Amino acid sequence: MVDKHTIIVMISIIVITGSLGYSSINAISSRNLEFSWPGKSFNFLSVITDKTVNVCNPSILPASFYKYSFTIIYEENDLGTFSTGRGTFAPNSDGVVFGKFDSPDNRMTGLFFSFFDTEQGGIDVSRVNLDAIKVTTKLESTVLWVVPYVIVHDYSGTEFINLINKPTSCAK
Repeated sequence: MVDKHTIIVMISIIVITGSLGYSSINAISSRNLEFSWPGKSFNFLSVITDKTVNVCNPSILPASFYKYSFTIIYEENDLGTFSTGRGTFAPNSDGVVFGKFDSPDNRMTGLFFSFFDTEQGGIDVSRVNLDAIKVTTKLESTVLWVVPYVIVHDYSGTEFINLINKPTSCAK
């Protein structure tokens, strides 16, 4: 007959292995998540008023994250960050997460964003250098539900607009 301690050790090994395996799968699948702006209508000013982001998990594995955010920077100045809450997505599925934009000074940020958008649209009403806009995205998750795991990407303003307005794999 099998010893009671052996059974406890075997069950513990299975639970630990399963937890590590699931966390590893999430670390891999969360890298494949795709984000897009509703209606493919992202412009910098819409960040202040819009409250949702579309998320697509094109992977055959489930994916979850703690927070998705992007920070808009102009000439080394942080203009603000759009942050969402948690999201969990089954394989080959999509959904929506809610977010909020926070800025050190909403009035100045709104003014800058309107200048960015008119400059991007080809209407030269200000002396805004579009090449000075940078966007940093962060996807925050955890491994084993406690160890932080962060994926960071840096984009130019134009690259980010093209990326966030592009249809996701789930929408095609």
